[in-house]
Amino acid sequence: MTSSSDWRDALAEVNQVGCCSRPVRLRGILLDPRTGALEPSGILVPCKDRRAAVCPSCSRLYQADAWQLVAAGLRGGKGITPDVVFHPQLFVTLTAPSFGPVHGRSHSKQTSRPCRPRRDGNRCPHGASLSCRIHHVDTDPRLGEPLCSECFDYPGAVLWNAHVPRLWERTSSELYRAVAKAGGISTTELRAAARLSYMKVVEFQRRGLVHLHVVVRADGRAGPDEAPPPWLDAPLLASCIHDAVSRAGVAFPAGGGWDDGRATWGSEIDIRELLPHGGAEGGPAGEAGKAIAAYIAKYATKTADGSATLAHPIRVRAQLEHLNLRPHITQMVRTAWQLGASKELAHLALRAHAHTLGYTGQFSSKSLCFTTTFGALRGARALYVRGEVEPDPRYEGEWRYAGRGYEHPDAARLADSLFEAALAARKALDTTSTATSTRP
Repeated sequence: MTSSSDWRDALAEVNQVGCCSRPVRLRGILLDPRTGALEPSGILVPCKDRRAAVCPSCSRLYQADAWQLVAAGLRGGKGITPDVVFHPQLFVTLTAPSFGPVHGRSHSKQTSRPCRPRRDGNRCPHGASLSCRIHHVDTDPRLGEPLCSECFDYPGAVLWNAHVPRLWERTSSELYRAVAKAGGISTTELRAAARLSYMKVVEFQRRGLVHLHVVVRADGRAGPDEAPPPWLDAPLLASCIHDAVSRAGVAFPAGGGWDDGRATWGSEIDIRELLPHGGAEGGPAGEAGKAIAAYIAKYATKTADGSATLAHPIRVRAQLEHLNLRPHITQMVRTAWQLGASKELAHLALRAHAHTLGYTGQFSSKSLCFTTTFGALRGARALYVRGEVEPDPRYEGEWRYAGRGYEHPDAARLADSLFEAALAARKALDTTSTATSTRP
């Protein structure tokens, strides 16, 4: 850009969409308020993509909204009564079973441990060692890779990912049955007296399988505005979750060699009680508030492997030959594509979900009464930006998709630079605030 007018034009576009990386162009009819004439025109709107690998700016806003949703469900606000903080609340992590040994990090409170130490040095049927004495660091590319790729059950792992949404539904049903049994009443009577609300987010492990992080809250019949029955406390709810998780299971489709397959949760289950004062049983003080909300919101903006490579569906087989991914994740994608050709698995649409390693559900979801909604937060933000002024009548009418990207050739670069500068300034401000608060 060589002139100030170029800068102003580019900045006007960037400001219009809040530094969005891939804005959407819309074409329609704009009303001229001076003459009353209708003129063809175009506008830019943010892409609103939740994935940081696709649009850092819009994903940052989505992450902030996700934080608000979780925080409101835990401590009230945004239309949720503050009394929910006294309702039984649990933070639950559900894991996947093993489909073969992989490299991982093992550490205690003070020191790290070898990955998979084995004194006997056993080898698998393919001759690969089942022992690893390396102390892996977070950046080690071997983390999540199988010790033997031929032993790893790739079809089972992909099918398990695909059945996680149904497995969660089954777990929710089992939880109501377990709580009703513990209370000595029927499931129908329980649903008439209490609600079990939740918000969950999916996290992809390095081994390509998903974890679920779930906040579970017990309410009365009216939802967050009413306390649950006195007998429905946090310890009872935790016990019932253990029971429901152990019972839940979904059978794989018959045929194609998967007749005996069954999706169940892994043995590693973490359940923490969130206390009214903001702490967590088994965790540091304050975990129930900002930390839990930030933890869940962080995973709501990630792709399957954290990169932009798997941000979009794979359309043609040729794309499989150009995946710049770890070998294990590449094989997960290829397995999902191959299984997608099976008639018995057609209902899973695995080819359409090969970029999510077979996972077919939402990356974040919630029950109806847990908290407010993304739509309500966006509506309140739009009202705040307008200053409670009515929407501009010039923009009312039918608008059609006309493409993606900025009109000005340098606007995209300017948007990225401004967003990075704003992010760096925010981090510097947070660092300064932390140092000031800890100063004696």
